[in-house]
Amino acid sequence: MRPRGYNETLMPQSDAPHPYAIRGGEEGKKRLDVLARVLLPTTAQLLDRAGLISGMKCLDVGCGGGHVAMLIAGIVGPEGNVVGTDTDAVILALAREQAVAANLANIEFQQLEGCASLWREEFDLVYARFLLSHVNGPKNCVAAMVEACAPGGTIVVEDTDFAGSFCYPICRAYERYKELYQELIKRRGGDPNIGPKLPAMLTNAGVHEIQLNVIQPAHMKGEGKLMAPLTMSRISEALIAEELATRDEAQQILGNLEEIAADCETLISLPRIFQAWGKRSRTD
Repeated sequence: MRPRGYNETLMPQSDAPHPYAIRGGEEGKKRLDVLARVLLPTTAQLLDRAGLISGMKCLDVGCGGGHVAMLIAGIVGPEGNVVGTDTDAVILALAREQAVAANLANIEFQQLEGCASLWREEFDLVYARFLLSHVNGPKNCVAAMVEACAPGGTIVVEDTDFAGSFCYPICRAYERYKELYQELIKRRGGDPNIGPKLPAMLTNAGVHEIQLNVIQPAHMKGEGKLMAPLTMSRISEALIAEELATRDEAQQILGNLEEIAADCETLISLPRIFQAWGKRSRTD
């Protein structure tokens, strides 16, 4: 069930811990590939409900592996275009390669912080998935997204309520993983349970006509069950650096998560995901 090239061994890392809790790079891209495939149906449905159509100019903030940016590029077509931003140069390079392979000439990727404010009233739709829960200033990010959006355009955000994650039957290792993830994100300045706050954040940023949807994918088999062990493998070094877990404990949790992921009688969910979207006022 592991994606190709997935390495479960936790090797010591000499680099200083990065503020972003989930390690990126090539292995991080493989995790994002799995996540993108699992969430493709619900994100595609969200973009449709938000009014994404051919010819639009769009911005994907904190685009990660570029999966949603490429999905958007396919929908807006050659008459539209997409800009995707992220801080991970390795992941962005891989995203560019994928875009070229997919013959998507209407997309570009830029290495920028999520809260960077480079655009003013330029995009018909501005989107972010799983960005706001990781940044120190989510309100600043939302403000930058609104500023980048054209009057009457649409702002769309998806983010987690990680406390709502579950495994059934209850598994001690999964509960510990859930606890550790939340504490790590908080230590790094984020909010793992920001999802329910999204509508108020959009309202306070001047977004109108806000709509809300809540989803929670859960799986008995398939790639969706890999997200817990994949995420654990990418946060383990940060957990050790923050002294939230020992290397032995992290390795044991990872092994147990892999076991339940392979057990077709165990149900594992992703975090509860809040989807919120609305319009920038035409009179701002």
